Amino acid sequence: MKEKFLDILRTTKQNVFVLSAGNPSSRQAMTASSVISLSLEPVSMIVSVNKEAAIHDLLKVGDKFCLNLLSSKQRNIAEICSGSEEGEKRFEDKDWDLSSLPFLKSSQSNIFCVCKKIIPLYSHSLVVGNVEGINHSGEINPLIYQNGSYED
Repeated sequence: MKEKFLDILRTTKQNVFVLSAGNPSSRQAMTASSVISLSLEPVSMIVSVNKEAAIHDLLKVGDKFCLNLLSSKQRNIAEICSGSEEGEKRFEDKDWDLSSLPFLKSSQSNIFCVCKKIIPLYSHSLVVGNVEGINHSGEINPLIYQNGSYED
C-alpha cells in the first residue's frame, strides 16, 4: 500500500517552500512541500516537518519561522535545502537575509509566522503558525515539484 500511496502523491503538483528558523547563532532551513493554509481567523499555516530533520528540534512554541515560497528561478536553493549538507551550508547563497529570522529575499513570497502549536504524529510533526507578516513579489511563477523532480 505504501508504494501505491507514493505513486499517487507523485502525480500531484506541489508548490515548493523552504522553511527557515533560528537566529544568527543557530539556524536551519529545509525544503518543504507539505504546507497548507489553516485559517483566515486568525491567519495561520501548517507545515509538516519530519522528526529526524535538523530543523525539527529548533522549532518551539512561541518562536518564529518563515515559509519562503520559492520562485521557479530558485531550484538550486530547493536542492541545497533538501540535500545532505545541513546547517550553515544551506545559508551560503547571497539571497538570504540573515540579520535576524533568516528568509530568502527574492522568493516569490515570504510568510512570517510565530509557532502556536506542534502536534507530533507518526514520523512527522504538524507545526501550526500564526501569520505575523507577509512579503509578496506580485509574481505568480512558483517552483513546482512533481514526480520526483522540480519544474522550472
